[in-house]
Formats: sequence, C-alpha cells, structure tokens
Amino acid sequence: MIESDPVLVDANSADIFLGRNPILDIRGKIVAYEMLFRSKESLNNHTDDDDLATSSNIIINAMSHFGLESVLGDVDGFIPVSEKMLVSNTIDLLPPRRIVLELIDFSRFSDDAIERLQSLKRKGFRFAVEWFNFSTANEKITPLLDFIKVNLALTMADGGSLILNQLSQPNFQELVAEIRKKSPALAIFASHVQSEADFDLCKDLGIKLFQGEYFSQPTLLKGKKPKAEQLSLIQVIGLLFKDSDIASIEPYFKNSPDLTLGLLRLVNSVGIGGHMQISSVRQALVVLGQKQLLQWMMLLVYTQAGSKLNTDLQQRVVNRAKFLELLSQQNNVAQPGISDQAFMVGMLSLINQVTDLSLEEVLAQIPLAEQLQNGLLHREGLFGQLLNLADAIEAVNFDEMESIRKILGLTAEQITNIQIQAIQWSNELNSQINRAKS
Repeated sequence: MIESDPVLVDANSADIFLGRNPILDIRGKIVAYEMLFRSKESLNNHTDDDDLATSSNIIINAMSHFGLESVLGDVDGFIPVSEKMLVSNTIDLLPPRRIVLELIDFSRFSDDAIERLQSLKRKGFRFAVEWFNFSTANEKITPLLDFIKVNLALTMADGGSLILNQLSQPNFQELVAEIRKKSPALAIFASHVQSEADFDLCKDLGIKLFQGEYFSQPTLLKGKKPKAEQLSLIQVIGLLFKDSDIASIEPYFKNSPDLTLGLLRLVNSVGIGGHMQISSVRQALVVLGQKQLLQWMMLLVYTQAGSKLNTDLQQRVVNRAKFLELLSQQNNVAQPGISDQAFMVGMLSLINQVTDLSLEEVLAQIPLAEQLQNGLLHREGLFGQLLNLADAIEAVNFDEMESIRKILGLTAEQITNIQIQAIQWSNELNSQINRAKS
C-alpha cells in the first residue's frame, strides 16, 4: 500500500496533542475538521487559555511543523480562538480561505478585537460562534459572522446557566427560527447530533452542517440479514487469514462480479506492482500476495458499503489502521511481527459499522489469534490499549490520551508525529480511492 513519509516535530512542539473533529454535510461527506490542540502543561494546570486550545505557541508549532495540508487534506479547518490570540500576529500565519475562526467569549470582545475581526474579514477569514452567546453579541460583530454552532446537548436553565440536557424539539425549532430571524445569512452548524431523530430534525429545518456521535455509530439493525456480498467478503477475509490457496478463494469472486469489479477498481486506483493494471483475482493474488490482498479486502468492506457513514468511516478506518501500525513500531511497544497485526486490528475494529453483523459475529468467521480477538472484543492487552488510544484521539479526549500515553510509555511528541504520518497516508489513499469511484 502507500508508503508514509516521516514527519519530524521539533522539541518545541513535543508536548502538543492534536485532535480533529470531522464536520459533515447532509450526504455524510467530510467538508471540514475542527482542529483542537492541547499541551501537556494545559492538561496538568487547566488554565483557561490552554484549555481553549488558543495558545499562540500551540498554533505556531502546529502550522510550522505539521503543515495545514497534512492535518486537513483538501477540506477546511475550524480553529477556536480567544481574544488574546485574535489580537496577536499568530492569526496571520493561517491561510484565510481555508480557515474558519471559532470565536470564544466573543460577547466580551474589546473595540480593538472588533477592529481586528473586521480586518481579518477583509482578508477572507470566516467566523463561527456558539449560539448561547449569540443573543448578547456586539452589533458590530454580528454582520461579520458566517456560522453559528448549535450544540444539541446544551440548553439554558431558568437562571441562565448552561446545563447538560438534550435540547427538546420545540425549543430547538424555536431557537433556529430566532437565529434566522436575526441573521438570515448565517449558516447553522449542528453539533452533538446523537441520533437519527436529531439528524432528521436538523435536515427538516434546513441545516446542512453536522457533527456528533450519530455519524460514528454502528448501523446494525437487529434481525436484519447481511447481504450476500458482505458475507462473501467476510468469508474471503477468513480464508486469507488461514493462508488458503488461490483455488479456494477464486470461486467467491466468480460468483460475485460486483465483488470482483470492486476489488479490481480499488487495487488499480493506486500504483500497484509498478503501476501495472491488475485484471483478474488470480493476478491480484500473485502480484500482491495474500498479506497485501487481505488489507485490500478489508478496505473493500468499507468502500463497498452504501452507508450514510461511508465517507467518514472510510477515512477513519484507514487512518486508525495506519496509526496503530505506526504506533506498534515504536521502541517502547514494538514486538516481532506486531505491526502487521496492529494494522489488521485497526481495519477490523469498525467492520461491524458496515455489515449487518455484530463485531463478535464477524470475528467468529475469522481465525484471529487470541490476543487480537481479546484486543478487539474486550480491549485487553497491547492491542486493546492501542485501540483505546485511537478512540480517545477520535473523541478528542485529551485527558484519556495523556493517561494511555503514560501506560504505553510514549511521549506526546511520538503520538502527534504518528498521527500526522497516518493522516497524510490516509488522505492520499482516500483521494486515490475516491478518484477511482468517480
């Protein structure tokens, strides 16, 4: 598969953790990432500026050492900024056409900060705010805004303080109507979308940007039988794990032309075997070998899925598989042959989200070693810890990232460096796959 280029993060950024929250459109396509950074110091001291991820040092290091394309690929980035950062020169390092600045506590901005906003707007920056500060916004700020972020998990208590509670449907509809009456041009961005009912309500109200747990949940329906093609894929994966010969594998493809076409398009979408075009399953087995064909077959499970989660999930699984593979190569963790296993664990960890089977049912058909099974099903052992770290990163849970980092004996620098390498690799692979689909 695609080789990854090492990315070096110097000592100044060694204590930075990186988090990305995908932002999706109504089709489930990733259109932006909310970029979040934390330093180890902020995790220990919990100072306001650091907890808001707006420290100038963090952003400077992120831009200098990571590179925007490495973190974002070809989509935009949302970055939270406080007034302190806004009036600094740090913002000038960011490319205006690619960045949306999320304004923190903007209702308290000084006149100098408002002048700075107006200047940045002229340069092409866009601005987003949380809805619960919107009603108290300075009249000079409101016309500058492009996005308003509505958190469906927050509502207002009678006393005016925020409490954790799912926003009720009537309240949400009233809130959206109020926002549109005050600022019709603002794009509403719904975060913490937790269920299909949330998603449907948002769509009915004309909201077109989303973020939340719903887009990372399995689509398993009880009692629903898996498609024949899904079963064939899982059975072939099981045979490849057993090192079965070509004669045992080929019949599955001969009985499923769609499966054959999907595999060939996928494999030919990237430069395999010196850019030769592979035209048959037998040739794929000979050229790729069973180990690499196994990787492609597992990826095919995700690229063939017609799920609402397809784009996001495909990106996630490729990224986490490479992340686990690279993590397992670090000196504190490395064991003979473990990196290939770690890649497989990453690929299999989300497979229940595109099949109509539970993870237990899928793994029952695949002869995995006991430590891999335990890692996937029970989060035990090294593979369990690697998966826990991947989960913490995807959930942008910096405290959990720090806790697991200590258990694994890795530094924040190592983890962030590996994240960037995995992101670069998965961005390139997914762009090639998507070109092949179009």
